[in-house]
Amino acid sequence: MNALVINGSPRGRKGHTQWLIDRFTRGMEDAGAAVETIQLCTKNIHHCTGCFACWFKTPGHCVHRDDMEPILESFKNADALVLATPVYVDGMTGLLKNCVDRMVPLADPHFETREGHMRHPLTGSLPRRVALVSACGFVERDNFAPLVEHVRAFCRNMDAGFAGAVLRPAAPILHFASIRHPLKTRTISKAVRQAGVEFIAGGKITDDTAERISSDIFSKDAYIKNANKHFDRMLAKKG
Repeated sequence: MNALVINGSPRGRKGHTQWLIDRFTRGMEDAGAAVETIQLCTKNIHHCTGCFACWFKTPGHCVHRDDMEPILESFKNADALVLATPVYVDGMTGLLKNCVDRMVPLADPHFETREGHMRHPLTGSLPRRVALVSACGFVERDNFAPLVEHVRAFCRNMDAGFAGAVLRPAAPILHFASIRHPLKTRTISKAVRQAGVEFIAGGKITDDTAERISSDIFSKDAYIKNANKHFDRMLAKKG
């Protein structure tokens, strides 16, 4: 099985989202998948201008000659897709949204009804299952809700199955927590890897695995207290 990971973090390999991607990828490889990872922060992708030339003038091809064309080829060759992004203002990053918007050439302009809803027909072979991997700086898990629903909607439009999400709240403490709470951090790390196995082997991330990934490391009050101390130190350096 071919799996494609698209990392929409502007920090790329240096971000907290990459911590999750690394472990999720190992799990997918454990299950026998060949994994390709695309770091959008290294790509030149113009935003969609809504001209629909990819439908009516140059079908299947965008007027923008940038790095999106090979990404679409990888997308068409993938059996499974992983959308990875930190939470930015209640959703995915602009990098990932630009990439998703530019997938319009994969659709046909005509309308059809699928499961009682108006959709565009799809052209060619596309990933049949999709997983979300996301990191957030806030503690509450409901901060992921708008992003999860967006990806679910993306799956419905792409006629793909939503296999679940790897969601890590309070992600900035992961590296620090590996020293202060190594057992808890290892449990989370193993659960993310297990989620990768489940995604490929069974097409579904189990609720138990997802719960372990999102489990608390510090209390909310302790997290806020320590984070604010860190911010104060950073501000003091600036002053």
